[in-house]
Amino acid sequence: MIRLRPWKREELKELLGWFSDEEEFSRWSAGKFSYPLTEEQLLDYYERFEKDRCGWIMAALGDSGHLAGHIMMRKADYERNSVHFGFIVVSPAFRGKGTGRLMVSQGLKYAGEILGMKRATLGVFENNPAARRCYESVGFRTEEILKDEFDYHGEKWTLLNMTAEIGEQSGENGDRKSGG
Repeated sequence: MIRLRPWKREELKELLGWFSDEEEFSRWSAGKFSYPLTEEQLLDYYERFEKDRCGWIMAALGDSGHLAGHIMMRKADYERNSVHFGFIVVSPAFRGKGTGRLMVSQGLKYAGEILGMKRATLGVFENNPAARRCYESVGFRTEEILKDEFDYHGEKWTLLNMTAEIGEQSGENGDRKSGG
C-alpha cells in the first residue's frame, strides 16, 4: 500500500541520496536542478511551492510510514480540470516493487477525487523506458513527442509528453476500472 501526503520540510535531505549518478539525476530533474543536488536547492524548491497556489509537493509513504517516493503536482487548472505531475522518483529502498505504479496511481486518485481533476499530464524522457512503462500501466498515453528536447552533455534526449484521463487509469491493484 502507498499513501500520499504533503511533503515535510524536514524530509528534504532524504532526497539527496536517491540518485545513483548524474544521468539518473538528469532524467529526474530535466535541468531544473544542478548536479549534485544540494539541500539549498531543495529548500528553494520547497519554499517556491509553499507559495504556489496551483502546485504542491507530495510524499509517498510505504506501509510502515517511511518515505517511499516523491511526486510534485503543479499547473493545477481548475477551469480545464487538469494538473501536471513531475519530479517523480522512488526511494532506492522501494524500487523494483511496483511502488512507482502505486504512487502514480494514488496521485491520479488524489487529483480526481480530492481536486476534481479530469486529466493529468507529465513528461518523461524516451530513454527512461521503466518510467514510461510505469506511467502507461496506470493509463498515461503519449500525446506529443519532442525530439532533441534536452541536452545531456551533448547527447540529445527526446521528451514524451503523456496524458491520462482520470477515471480511466488502473486501480491500485493494477486492474482496469470499468465504466458503469
